[in-house]
Amino acid sequence: MARILIGYDIHENARRRRVLKLLRALTPCYQKSFFDCEIPASELPALFAQLTALMNPEEDALIIASLYPGHETSLGQRWTHGGESLFLVN
Repeated sequence: MARILIGYDIHENARRRRVLKLLRALTPCYQKSFFDCEIPASELPALFAQLTALMNPEEDALIIASLYPGHETSLGQRWTHGGESLFLVN
């Protein structure tokens, strides 16, 4: 299992509600736009794809960071305006 922190900044209410619904199904542990989730590491790429499909890359931002950065499956990605900024958190 991977423990990750997900944060977002979504400008449109309808998109924000869809992302919120998806993330609330993953974990009861959240505060506003930050979610502390534990999911199988193999599901991280699919979760990233689901989230970015619900968002507008020209207006919204997303960050996914591993809370166990030494773990070999650690993943961190930041998706910012334009959808072109990605980075790995080690």
